[in-house]
Amino acid sequence: MDFDGKTISSALLEYTGDVAARAMRTDFDLLAQIARTLIEAKERGASIYTAGNGGSAATASHICNDLLKGCRVHNREGFKTECLADSCAVMTCLGNDFSYEEIFSIQLRTKARRGDVLLVYSGSGNSPNIVRLVDTAREMGVVTIGFSGRDGGKLAGRCDLLLIAPTDSMEQIEDLHMLYVHALSSVIQQVLPDRWGVEYVRYPDPKAGITTALFDFDGTVSLIREGWREIMVPYFAEVLGATGTGESPETLCEVAADFVDALTGKQTIFQCIRLDEEVQKRGGPHRDPLEYKAEYLRRLGVHIRDRREGLENGTIDPSELLVPGVRELVGALREAGIACHLASGTDEADVLHEARLLGLDGCFDAIHGARDEMTECSKEQVLRGLFADGTLRPEQLVSFGDGYVEIELVAQLGGYTFGVATDEVRRKGINEWKRRRLLSAGADAIIPDFAGYRQIVHAIREGI
Repeated sequence: MDFDGKTISSALLEYTGDVAARAMRTDFDLLAQIARTLIEAKERGASIYTAGNGGSAATASHICNDLLKGCRVHNREGFKTECLADSCAVMTCLGNDFSYEEIFSIQLRTKARRGDVLLVYSGSGNSPNIVRLVDTAREMGVVTIGFSGRDGGKLAGRCDLLLIAPTDSMEQIEDLHMLYVHALSSVIQQVLPDRWGVEYVRYPDPKAGITTALFDFDGTVSLIREGWREIMVPYFAEVLGATGTGESPETLCEVAADFVDALTGKQTIFQCIRLDEEVQKRGGPHRDPLEYKAEYLRRLGVHIRDRREGLENGTIDPSELLVPGVRELVGALREAGIACHLASGTDEADVLHEARLLGLDGCFDAIHGARDEMTECSKEQVLRGLFADGTLRPEQLVSFGDGYVEIELVAQLGGYTFGVATDEVRRKGINEWKRRRLLSAGADAIIPDFAGYRQIVHAIREGI
């Protein structure tokens, strides 16, 4: 080829266009299946090993970087992954003392366990050390995923999943393999926010010997009252607006939201007491906070009427209004000898009634709610009761809550706290606003729900 700018530009354009056209012939259903396999491996705690030679070794190393770091969603840990081609010392040692054909398979035998996943890259599909590695993985019960080109070579029929780049050009095969790496990383990052995972700020200490778990009710266990904040804040802003101070509706909503959120977790009367104080600060008349509470509950009752009636008459399955996995978590904790208490700022009669509607009566060792005569935070009273006989130490307590108060109380005592940042509307994934508030309250870990209850129990009893 002549060293001519236009000629070279044309050749580059032709090469790139050909790669792009071949990329569109990819088996994207198979690539999606590979993505699902990787996500499922992460959720069961499996490790992912990769390998390749030459340019394929670079690709194998690159995907480990993307899985470990690039897929850290909501500050949760990425994938447990290792490239078997990354250590020159290990590879030259094994190649010198055994054979180049065994440099990967010996490592896999040493490190992997049944249920782990192996990703291999081989443009021809015939690299002897990669073929030996895949055979070893299959013997061990390791899931095998291959990326090759041409006709797949000897990897065809050997791998559980084999994606063949639709080209015979080695350069294009390697281009497409790297494209698949970034496509997988990108889609996994989009899927993970709605999949189970734990964001650890402080790891649980299994030596603490946790014996007692404390659960909040609304938003942590029950979704019956989902949307309560959207009822309370505008109502309180309406009350404040009636004082005639001229503050904008937006400003009054911000004022109400600030104290409502700060007191979430305490019984409703505390928020109504604060409302009365804010009214008086603006020159309005004092009213019995119970009047504000009664009106709020009336409005909330309209909002949740269909849910409660649906549970009563059987047209709504209780699982639709439970935070996913909560029943299984409570059962697993109690089976492990951990007493489970439920404490709510909602009126006790309502908590008991709604727990029955949700089929939770009998699941907890005790259920505590609010009563009008209470002059202290009901959750503080429950905590005092738990510590009253001196047999429970603070570090033996674990709490699960979606409100500021319960997280702050237990964190200050020295217990372990799981902030439950459930997206209550979608019933999956993280509510980022909740997450930020729970972290600021001192949560040791953030979870979207309890779907990974086995891992939660394992973490608090045996560590990560």
